[in-house]
Amino acid sequence: MRRGCIAIGTVTCDSCKRIIEHGERYLLITEDKDADENKERICSDCCISKKYCTYIKEKGVEVLTFFTEQ
Repeated sequence: MRRGCIAIGTVTCDSCKRIIEHGERYLLITEDKDADENKERICSDCCISKKYCTYIKEKGVEVLTFFTEQ
């Protein structure tokens, strides 16, 4: 399951090991919604490079979205 989240504390990207700043968006990937272990947190920069998210035009403005067509 993929969830787009906003960092409210200290969060580290599991891909590049960068600290995700307060208020920055990141992707949380779990195998199922009840599993607390095996969580992977990925910053927006790594998501763009891995094509987990993309920019779309919405109402004339480019917006980063984690809800891409698979």
